[in-house]
Amino acid sequence: MKRKICFIFELLLKIATIIFAFWGVCLQARDDGGFIRSNTYLYFTIISNLETVIIFSVFVVLRIVENIKGKQIIPKPLFMLKFMITAAMLLAPLKDNVYLFSMKNLSLHIIAPILAMIDFLMIDRGFEYKWKMTFLGFILPLLYLAMTLLISIKGVTYSNGTNFPYYFLNYREYGWFNLQGMPGVAWWILIVAVMAFAVTYLLLAFKRTVMKIQGIKD
Repeated sequence: MKRKICFIFELLLKIATIIFAFWGVCLQARDDGGFIRSNTYLYFTIISNLETVIIFSVFVVLRIVENIKGKQIIPKPLFMLKFMITAAMLLAPLKDNVYLFSMKNLSLHIIAPILAMIDFLMIDRGFEYKWKMTFLGFILPLLYLAMTLLISIKGVTYSNGTNFPYYFLNYREYGWFNLQGMPGVAWWILIVAVMAFAVTYLLLAFKRTVMKIQGIKD
């Protein structure tokens, strides 16, 4: 009975994460002019939330199958991908105070990330979480940086009216290594890299602590 209750709680937690992540994306797309505007889906926050919707949906289906078959079928790489996406969700940048208290911000930046984090900390038991996994936190931000630079060269305009999704990536205005006034983009990349390392390190630290409390061997 206890196992069944835990399984139902897990499914509800994952479904709630999917709902809030998808709802936040829908609200953002609506405010940006419609659901088919491609530049809405070029922001790190939106991408990470959509990735969360996809990976959590896959996990819901696979966990139901596992519960029916009575054995684990989810491959370890899928747990690693879920960990990377969860870290990316916690790294998504915030905007101004007006935006901070909007429903879409609460969904995209607060509720969905917190639910994803709780699911990772309390539920995931796919494999051993080693400290070397900290470096997985760099992969998605680096891929996004590469994509952003390519898009800026192509001249694609984001919903903010510029060729850059966030002001700190605007190398045309602030340069790469500027130290006067607004720091150059290279320094911001370094700051984000440190933040990515800190987020993934803390996630792993909390995860290893929770595993010990749950009696799971490291």
